[in-house]
Amino acid sequence: MSIFIPNLKKSGHLNTIHMTVCNVGSRKLGEQDDYARQGWGVFAPQLSIYGFDADADACEAANADLEARHINWNEKHIPLALGNSEGEFPLYVTKHPMCSSLYLPNEPYLARFVGLSELMNLDFTIEIGTTTLDNFCRSEGLDEIDFLQVDVQGADLHVLEGAAQILSRSVLGVQIEVEFSHLYADQPLFADVDTFLRKHEFTMFDLGVAYRLRSDSPIRSNVRSGQLLWGDAFYFRDLIASHSKSLLKTPEKILKLACIADIMNFPDYALELLEYLTLEYGKDPQYNCANNIIDSLAQFPELVIQGLSSLPVVSRIKDYITGYNTNLFGFSVVPPEAKILSSVDVFHSVYHLQHTQRRLEHLATLGLDIGGKTVLEVGAGIGDHTNFFLDRGCKVLTTEGRKENLEILRTRYPEIEVKPLDLDNPDPKINWLFDIVYCYGVLDHLQKPAEAIAFMSNRCQNLLLLETCVSFGKEESVNFC
Repeated sequence: MSIFIPNLKKSGHLNTIHMTVCNVGSRKLGEQDDYARQGWGVFAPQLSIYGFDADADACEAANADLEARHINWNEKHIPLALGNSEGEFPLYVTKHPMCSSLYLPNEPYLARFVGLSELMNLDFTIEIGTTTLDNFCRSEGLDEIDFLQVDVQGADLHVLEGAAQILSRSVLGVQIEVEFSHLYADQPLFADVDTFLRKHEFTMFDLGVAYRLRSDSPIRSNVRSGQLLWGDAFYFRDLIASHSKSLLKTPEKILKLACIADIMNFPDYALELLEYLTLEYGKDPQYNCANNIIDSLAQFPELVIQGLSSLPVVSRIKDYITGYNTNLFGFSVVPPEAKILSSVDVFHSVYHLQHTQRRLEHLATLGLDIGGKTVLEVGAGIGDHTNFFLDRGCKVLTTEGRKENLEILRTRYPEIEVKPLDLDNPDPKINWLFDIVYCYGVLDHLQKPAEAIAFMSNRCQNLLLLETCVSFGKEESVNFC
């Protein structure tokens, strides 16, 4: 889910951007292959998508679907096989057409892995003509491609070699399938692709990998997933590096790159680029993204609770921020029309509402014996979870540590008991026993989580419902309780 783009769209920062996406190997197998539905549609009508596939029937079906949908952007799928030269070459059509390649499947090797032979073994061979992406761009008068995706089963490096000119001239990001073993005979491997892209000043950001087990093994590891065979590699330009002398280092390209990073789920890089854009070019309103950064970060309740003004990025761009209340951000100049984010604004942001709905949907699937019980709800916020128990006939004592939220709770639920409770310093007078203690989304905000768990345990005679955040990453970062 994009973090910054919806706000950039709303504020008009995308009005002057035309985004061009090229997908080589564009056969649509499902909704995940429909680019406009994967985030790029936000640029419509200033969006062009070019899809290439050797299968003319697949291209015809994709174009017919687009026509039936009456799209408001430019998208077409072209029945061309792209490589590093023009000529006639054999296309090795496999049992599943999606695995067809200009390289012959390495069948003895494929047979050693679960399920690969059924997909990738040769069905038949035909001759096809190939051209290059550079030749296509010249013939069509296409001067720019902003994002390039390549998935052509082993011949991906050939596509890059045939796109060297447009790659150097305009491409900001690349998603490309890479192989780590010879699934096809004599094909280029990841190291070859990586070397080529690094020579063209791209940096790899991530690798979505796929593993396979040996076909005859009756055992498997609980630690390793098998052998690493292929994956999707994500590359971006680093236009803001101090040593960068790229001709693409312009504010328009940096804004485009930030949008691409956001769509591809690299919000940290998108934020870094938007901050740079603001600090270097922010005197031009088109490239002052300070308010967009604030509005986007304010989607995350934990950051608002922490205090956005405490964030280093906010401190650095504060001179470019306009129209916000000092109580929220700690700034000295507040115009009359200043924005104030209340607790309702935070808890009822799109992000938080979706999060709440998914959590309660999951809780409902557990089949727990909840109906008619007594419930202590801690850290209730503004009470978006409270109705889950009231709807099931429960008697609820709802508690919250923040005064503003307590007032909202009492207004929303005048029929139930609402009490202040700071779980870092809990009131010992709340000493009754409850059938259920409910603590969702609270523990990770506490300074004394172990003491809070002990407090809740001592007041729970049946069921403690506890949910908390965990952090992604390979490093160890654990608060033992």
